[in-house]
Amino acid sequence: MKKYNQDALRTADFKEYSSQTRESLSCWNPDSIGFNLVEYLLCNICENERPGAVLVFMTGWDDISSLKDKLQAHPFLGDPSRVLLLTCHGSMASSEQVILFF
Repeated sequence: MKKYNQDALRTADFKEYSSQTRESLSCWNPDSIGFNLVEYLLCNICENERPGAVLVFMTGWDDISSLKDKLQAHPFLGDPSRVLLLTCHGSMASSEQVILFF
């Protein structure tokens, strides 16, 4: 799978993308998606799409916790009046995974 990703990136023509996007894609590692990319994509979705929900699947609790910390520090994504950040993991107690809306 990794070889196919590398081949696709090598042969792809990204001329219609901005220089920032091309630079990001040139550094892309299919084995490790950076938190900066997730943050950027979430900001883009929030700015350009209608209200809704986004699920981000991470590889484990450490990644989930680290990403949440990073997003909470962001001026827009960390604003609880604009964005509701939730974490969920199989090791969490069921009571911690329940949200009550009033």
